[in-house]
Amino acid sequence: MTEVFRFGLVPIACRARNEDRSQVALSLNNNEVNIYGRAASEWKLQETLQGHDLRVTGIDWAPSTNRIVTCGAVSLLCI
Repeated sequence: MTEVFRFGLVPIACRARNEDRSQVALSLNNNEVNIYGRAASEWKLQETLQGHDLRVTGIDWAPSTNRIVTCGAVSLLCI
């Protein structure tokens, strides 16, 4: 059965889950990555990762090492 969860009113730009699907990392179209953990029938915010200057564009969660890799937008200056 499909479950619907709401993480805010803005679009989710990217997301990744850990191996056992008990946690999800997502970016709400900004420069932060929020990590939520499953608590009973809802998701609770556990951690917020910061470090990108611009919007996060990709997230991957390695199953064997449990490491999260992110990439972000790049600003270009043309003169």
